[in-house]
Amino acid sequence: IASYDRKNGKVFPRKLRWQGRDYAITKLAYYHKIRQGQALYHIFHVTDGNIDFRLKLDSFNLHWTLEEVSDGSAD
Repeated sequence: IASYDRKNGKVFPRKLRWQGRDYAITKLAYYHKIRQGQALYHIFHVTDGNIDFRLKLDSFNLHWTLEEVSDGSAD
């Protein structure tokens, strides 16, 4: 689930489902854009307070991809 702020034109991920469990996003740690050829991707580094996620939004088809999950431990 994501929200869109029409006033400032920004998207923010609010909730995601991973391995059958829902995670409410509480904080955006980092955001950046990358271009690969013609494609423009929006990269969100977010957390639910315990687990960190890296999400990629394809600006062409609005498809979200979960790229990375981390609990902060080295293992």
